[in-house]
Amino acid sequence: MRRRRTTRARAVRTYTISHLLSRQPKSLRKQEQYEAMMAHYRASYLLPRLVISGRCYSILQRATIGPHNLPDFYRTYRLPADPFFPLFLAAKRGYLEERARIKEEGHRYIISAMRSLPPAVLRNIKYLGFLERHYNTRGRSPVWQKHLFPSSKKKADIYKRQTTRSWFAVYRRHLLQLVERYRNLPATTADRVYACFVLELPLELIPPARPTPADVARAYRRLSLLHHPDRGGDPDLFIELKRARDSLAARTGVAR
Repeated sequence: MRRRRTTRARAVRTYTISHLLSRQPKSLRKQEQYEAMMAHYRASYLLPRLVISGRCYSILQRATIGPHNLPDFYRTYRLPADPFFPLFLAAKRGYLEERARIKEEGHRYIISAMRSLPPAVLRNIKYLGFLERHYNTRGRSPVWQKHLFPSSKKKADIYKRQTTRSWFAVYRRHLLQLVERYRNLPATTADRVYACFVLELPLELIPPARPTPADVARAYRRLSLLHHPDRGGDPDLFIELKRARDSLAARTGVAR
């Protein structure tokens, strides 16, 4: 005999108003409706004992109900027409709008900080984003978004203070992360990108085309004159230029 399959009814999660209030950020208290809202909650006999569905809880958390829809909201979720609800929704909307304003302000600050970077640095950062999209099966750049593009004002300010050598470290670290994440990205390609960044050779194609021997020699000659220790340049930066030149020379046949 076949056993009859029995399906268990899925448990419906419910919440209390007390739990809803406990999940609110402390900054909600700054909203002008907060004190009146809490006064209604404390004075109510029903609200502390009220149980609401997950859907109702979600609507309250997102404050998606307008004042004109409150009667339908009460009826749908069997809620008392208590002044607590419009006050809570107004306070939560005010909080969410303030958060959105702060987020937008931060985004504008970051964009402004990025645009103030040297053109070569900004060009390299953009190229790394395009490079990841090429190797990402969905055409996205999650590593770039998480580790390279600044997500806070603090990181944007750090970027504004970066030196040429520190940018090289940023590029190298990020390329290593990409090679580790994407098996179809050869380490040799990442090395070529890095060497081109160091020698300020423009990269337009993805994957990057090999620079010509003449371009490599010309770029090295120009930068080595600027950064040679005998001319007061940074010795470590000069060594980095030589390494980049040698790395490209090994693949392009540039005479050293």
